[in-house]
Amino acid sequence: MSTMLTAQSGGGEGRAEFYSRLRLRGLAPLWEVLSSLVTPVPRTPAQAVKWSFSAIRPLLMEAGDLITAAEAERRVLILENPALPGESRITSTLYAGLQLILPGEIAPAHRHTQNALRFIMDGEGAFTALDGERTYMHKYDLILTPGGRWHDHGNESDGPMIWLDGLDIPLVRVLDASFAEHRDDRGACPTTRPPGDATWRWGRNLRPSRHADSTPGNPLFSYPFADWRTTLQTLRASEDPHPHDAYLMEFANPLDGGPVLTTISAFARLTPAGFATRPMRSAVGSPLTAAGVLGVYGTTTVCTGRPNTSRGSTPGNAASSPWRRDQGALLGHCPCALPRVLRPHESWRRGFGKSYAECCAGRDALARELTPSTA
Repeated sequence: MSTMLTAQSGGGEGRAEFYSRLRLRGLAPLWEVLSSLVTPVPRTPAQAVKWSFSAIRPLLMEAGDLITAAEAERRVLILENPALPGESRITSTLYAGLQLILPGEIAPAHRHTQNALRFIMDGEGAFTALDGERTYMHKYDLILTPGGRWHDHGNESDGPMIWLDGLDIPLVRVLDASFAEHRDDRGACPTTRPPGDATWRWGRNLRPSRHADSTPGNPLFSYPFADWRTTLQTLRASEDPHPHDAYLMEFANPLDGGPVLTTISAFARLTPAGFATRPMRSAVGSPLTAAGVLGVYGTTTVCTGRPNTSRGSTPGNAASSPWRRDQGALLGHCPCALPRVLRPHESWRRGFGKSYAECCAGRDALARELTPSTA
């Protein structure tokens, strides 16, 4: 958005001269920019885009030959919205990228203000450790690393592991609230609890009666695909699909039943074969990852009314632009994971000491289809 001040055609030289004197004093007339600051509907420069995982995977593997996980710290190819070049954003308030970790590698431990989630795209058996507790990752699992928590990744399997990273980096940057720390040895955190401890404490519709943990964020950081796939299938067997959402479930924080992260919510959706959702508008920008594990990968129509089609044996990624009419139609039963930016943030603990203002992610944009050949 440009905030350049220009005199209206009827203002004359006197108004232009007045504006010039205001600028010298660090002042500006609100009446010249009010309509672009307080808009009747959301606006955004972000476009609706689709990436093909099968087209990106060879490039990610090539990056694995060029730089190690230790050297890169995080070996990631950013999914950058073409309307926001050079800004590391997939929507106005979300960052997304595909990360690779090869057999035997460790992505060293660090922690930062930014919240992060990971949706596993390819591979089995690598781990994410949160404050020294490991969870072993499997295809289509949802993994969280809440802001302020130490985390590292390692691959003890014999194959590459790839996942989609989603972070609130653009939001934190706008708020000038970024803090980060690294371990002095640039290695992994020592093991503090056995793998799966958090799931047994928090992921079985139970929680400790004397919860005294002062660590920030959601204590449950693994949401296995095997669990939420069954939930979606059960829902499908018991009721008709919603006209706009098909079968949509939100991942929940066991502490309060709210979103899994304080600035990002995550959803799982199943769209039955042959079902087309009705168009709708939302003030939310949302990357979407199609797992497509129950059949053929489908057709998703995002914003433009023109179909983006992905078929075959690999999933894909897309970014939905806010405040446009979104519609989806799937050729096969397709569970999806959708991260979304939302809600005010609580105060940061562990010395970060910042708090978020309310995030309004919705804007208006002309959508554009990006084909795999140009992604």
